[in-house]
Amino acid sequence: MDHTEQINFSKMLYLKNKAKSLDVANYTVIIPSICVGNAAQLACDLLIASKKLKRIGNLSHSALIPVYGPSAYQHEPNELVSSCELYESAEDKLLVIQFRTPLIARHTKNFQINLVEMLQSARRVVILSGSFGFERRFIDESPWAYRASDNFKAAHAAQLGGSTSLVKWKEHTGEHVFGGGNGLQLFRAFEEQQVSVMLLFRYLLEGDNSTDASLIVRELNELCEDFLQLRDGGDGSFKLTVPKSWNLLFGNEVTELLF
Repeated sequence: MDHTEQINFSKMLYLKNKAKSLDVANYTVIIPSICVGNAAQLACDLLIASKKLKRIGNLSHSALIPVYGPSAYQHEPNELVSSCELYESAEDKLLVIQFRTPLIARHTKNFQINLVEMLQSARRVVILSGSFGFERRFIDESPWAYRASDNFKAAHAAQLGGSTSLVKWKEHTGEHVFGGGNGLQLFRAFEEQQVSVMLLFRYLLEGDNSTDASLIVRELNELCEDFLQLRDGGDGSFKLTVPKSWNLLFGNEVTELLF
């Protein structure tokens, strides 16, 4: 590795409380991969808005393209957004990392090394991603696939050990997740350091992937409720909040004058 890329994770972490480290012991950490249709990032948007997670800081690294913009969420109207942000629910021991830009390829590996080091003490890490729909070889095959480390499987054997309720999930054993960005690379980086980690992805297509994002959040909640602590009104359902940043996500509606 080039000596200019030897960036310690503490130097890329900027917390609002000025702390030099991030305490994620007993936390569930959710990370989106920058994948096809940006579905994983959209899922994290829904999660942050629905649970009204608090922005606690951001990450800065040469792999991240600098951006700066207005608030993405109605529950934090005065918070500005940047390339990579940290959102937390201290009550639920939940940390969500959100990316606003693609990663610069030549610096991605170093960024992953530092990210794994920073999150090594987490109870578990869940990486969300997507894959090209045409990679789903059979029509009746599950639209969902996952990859889990041995310690993650051991901790969640009831959910991943052949439960009939999760028969729609297929375990991914291949060497690539096409369209999945750096999701599989990041999974392997965590697995190598014995961090309990799972990669969950959905086969989908480019376009308006807001529905896929909603389905990803719901699937994750179905896997294990204490991942997300999405509390319902007693009828077994929960309501997702659409963030205000989605208002013009795909442009204006098609004008009726065209028809």
